[in-house]
Amino acid sequence: MGIKAVGTVLENKKDGKVVSVVWDKTYEKPKEWYFYTGRQTIWKIEPGEWITDALIDFTFNEAEQQYKKFTNNNFWKERFGDIPEVDVRFKWTKFYESIADSLLEFKENRQPLIDFVLSVADKFELSYLRNKGLTDIDPLTVIGLFNRGITNENRKAIASELASFLKVDVPAPDSFEAIPILNNQRSCFFWGMGKRDDDVIDELWTLFETAILFADEESGVQPENFVFNYNTVASHKGIKWNLTMGLYWIRPWFYPTLESQSQDYLKSLSVKPQFTGVKKTCTGDDYLRLRENLLLRFSEDTFPVHSFPELSLNAWQKPIQVEPDSTLTWKKSILSRIEDLCKNKESSEFSRTEFLELYFDELSDLFPENNAVKSTIDRHMQILRDEGEIEFLERGNYEWLSYDYVEVPLMAIPAQAAIESYHIDSIINDGCFLSKQILTDVLSRLRDKKNLILQGPPGTGKTWLGKRLAYALIGKKQKAFIKAVQFHPNLSYEDFVRGWRPTGDGKLSLCNGPFMDFIELAQQNPANKYIVVIEEINRGNPAQIFGEMLTLLETDKRTPSEALDLSYRKESDDPVYIPKNLYVIGTMNIADRSLALVDLALRRRFAFINLHPSFGEPWRNWVNNKAGIEKSILETIEARINSLNNEIATDSSLGAQFKVGHSYFTPSEEITNPENWFQQVVKTEIYPLLEEYWYDNLEKAIEQKEELLKPL
Repeated sequence: MGIKAVGTVLENKKDGKVVSVVWDKTYEKPKEWYFYTGRQTIWKIEPGEWITDALIDFTFNEAEQQYKKFTNNNFWKERFGDIPEVDVRFKWTKFYESIADSLLEFKENRQPLIDFVLSVADKFELSYLRNKGLTDIDPLTVIGLFNRGITNENRKAIASELASFLKVDVPAPDSFEAIPILNNQRSCFFWGMGKRDDDVIDELWTLFETAILFADEESGVQPENFVFNYNTVASHKGIKWNLTMGLYWIRPWFYPTLESQSQDYLKSLSVKPQFTGVKKTCTGDDYLRLRENLLLRFSEDTFPVHSFPELSLNAWQKPIQVEPDSTLTWKKSILSRIEDLCKNKESSEFSRTEFLELYFDELSDLFPENNAVKSTIDRHMQILRDEGEIEFLERGNYEWLSYDYVEVPLMAIPAQAAIESYHIDSIINDGCFLSKQILTDVLSRLRDKKNLILQGPPGTGKTWLGKRLAYALIGKKQKAFIKAVQFHPNLSYEDFVRGWRPTGDGKLSLCNGPFMDFIELAQQNPANKYIVVIEEINRGNPAQIFGEMLTLLETDKRTPSEALDLSYRKESDDPVYIPKNLYVIGTMNIADRSLALVDLALRRRFAFINLHPSFGEPWRNWVNNKAGIEKSILETIEARINSLNNEIATDSSLGAQFKVGHSYFTPSEEITNPENWFQQVVKTEIYPLLEEYWYDNLEKAIEQKEELLKPL
């Protein structure tokens, strides 16, 4: 976003068009601002949040933008943050975006693309495209070639063929996590000849182009352009929620997918989209409004997801918490049987005669007090028509409108990448320098006590180890069963457990925080272990943040008989207890002078593990193997840090808890210039720490820095 001028509004002409402005500054070359930007003609920025304060300072006070703070924010860090390559998720997004960009070149010349698709259909025996008289095709159906319920091997093979044809040089992904797929019976975004509108394919191409330009913030493309094209395409037969899947494919960081699993997951987060289209469909305005609402929620530290790919991934991985509804009604009974009938037929169309033959007796037994079953069925068929669930065709024939959008369950797709097993040896292989016996003892304490705090000096790998202990407890590297939360002074019970949140319709809704979400998941899935990892647990006010949960954390109170009512409860809520399969791992930096001591009530409920700087032979061997640094150099580094730590430990104003940990000197990638690497770590990470330690004796900090910076 470019800042071209800064001024003061003097007068509003009140004609909806003109204001009088006196310009204080103008820029010949616009000042470029990144990441947090607005698309509105008039964008009101309220101070009070770090992100808005930063934009205000940049615009009016000539402050520099702190790029690192933005790139490592939850919303942007998956794309731009300082994440080790091995931990980067959603690598497939670049490939999908590149495919979309290259497909756009065929908008006006589609015959080569049609020929290619037919050749792929023959090679991979895609029956839904072969011998169908294909004379035109849309871009989303092309991308759908490798986004169907087929094996990962075939998905990658078809994706690679398409990339080669389009001259895309980004490799096809090895895994397809967080990507919704089409139903194999409805893999096209258009109907066959004679059933579809003549202009649907052209309109799909127009929306495809508009959606890309809109997401990429190309000038001239406004929200109303996107909305118009979205509504035009959505009005055609066979297009509903699959359209949002296609938009997600082409720009996954910009557009949400609203297939059934994602909608169910959103409901579990108390996010209830408002769909105002015909027959409860999503209009373009609904879609963009939901997108903006989700972006606001992504900015909340305690919201479970912070991007559209992460939302889709969680919807795929996590069991959905369905609100219990035991009320037996005619409408639900009829609709569930329509679903069964259509799924068994593998067709969206059914007749009244078929339905009565299969279900008349069953429904009569289900509702024995009803003496007019046929007329009741007909009346509720009409209700389902009015609500947009089914559509009347002709002569007693109906169509179930949601059939096209019942996706293949993602968890059932064959050949998904196996989840990596994880044990104590895995922790050591990842770069932990504690002995196997110590790790075994720590894991045993976690199993028994349920709640564990890792405390130690800075750089001892507390959060790193906490997450890996969680994996080892589960036995697999199953990220969906772990939730990381960072405590800070502004975090409250309402953020962490439950509180009121704004909804898309301007009202407030009582929403679970991450801790309550995991409590409910653990209760519903007792065979799984769930772990909440709390970073810097003493940076907030734990007693206030946990509230009544502090009592429920105790090991001997983790039963339904000890349940308590929440401070904020819904009418249908039972008292809450923390199940035995939910564990809490906290980390605590005991060297930070600004942090409060943890009160005795919290201490009694946690086991405490002290971590120390772990230099020595295991550290030297690991860094030598991973980073390629000679052991003689590592011995010198170790000796210097040990000397520094002795100075710190014997200082009466500091102590052992202020030592410098090994993590500062444990690179995960190859180091080609060890001398320069070590000097940079000392200058940019260790020396600022020493300045803080010896703030009243800077000569001591400088002296220790100079000792460290001597040639290796």
